[in-house]
Amino acid sequence: MLGAGIAILTALAWAGSSIILKSLTAKIDTLSLNTLRLWVGSVILLAFIPLSGRGADFLHTPFLPLVYVIASGIIAMAIGDSIYIESLSVLDASIAFPIAQCSFPVLTVLVAVLLLGETFTWITGAGTVLVVLGIYLIAAAGKRAKVSRVQETVSEKGVIFALMAAAAWTTAAATLKIGVTDMDAFVAAGIRIPASAIVLSLLALRRRKKGTLQFKEYGHRSIALAAAAGILTYGVAAVGYVTAIQLIGVGRTVLLTTTAPLFVLPFSILILKETPTRYTIAGTFVCVAGICLVVA
Repeated sequence: MLGAGIAILTALAWAGSSIILKSLTAKIDTLSLNTLRLWVGSVILLAFIPLSGRGADFLHTPFLPLVYVIASGIIAMAIGDSIYIESLSVLDASIAFPIAQCSFPVLTVLVAVLLLGETFTWITGAGTVLVVLGIYLIAAAGKRAKVSRVQETVSEKGVIFALMAAAAWTTAAATLKIGVTDMDAFVAAGIRIPASAIVLSLLALRRRKKGTLQFKEYGHRSIALAAAAGILTYGVAAVGYVTAIQLIGVGRTVLLTTTAPLFVLPFSILILKETPTRYTIAGTFVCVAGICLVVA
């Protein structure tokens, strides 16, 4: 029961972080927002590792796994997360989140089947079809629906960004799988996240003249919210995900955390004042059902 509760809390943290990021995309540029979020996560994990007795493992990480883990972090967080935040700047959170989060596990399973030799069953195929159908309902059919008194459309650019983010996360997951053999999950996270933060910081510093990292202009509230998004993602969700796997196993944990897109719907309505269409709502439920089959 405890493990299931922690898995649900993890899903809530992911959903909450996405809602916060959406609320900030009009106030802080993508590069600055993701850099700040990653540094908050880095501080949390780098403080947790020695306190949890993992300091020696962290300092003595073998070179080749280190390279794979760093590469996976840069691809997933510096590139993938930045693209996802960019998708939030042009899409509602209730659209961007399910498209990215639901296509990610399907792409990961397909890569595992095609490149890593894992088995592909009819259940996996059915789940994949449901996810594709769900994404169509959210992104394509929803373009012709009235979401308020005016006609609004789903940005094709935003959909492409969400799918590109999922592709980056998938590439990173495959890279990470190679690197984390016999490596503690928290040690891997403690390497990936700071490495991503450093890469983004170097890029952001080169763009300061274009308005990046101008924290005085963002306001204390926006900076605090960006930090909160980092805490939810890399503090609550990262620790909760690993803890849930330890308590109830990876299969049940993944199934429970796939509910995250469902939490985004009420959050987006209550907090962001979005008005999801019936296609968005139906598509989200279809996507979640598909993921449950894919990871079953």
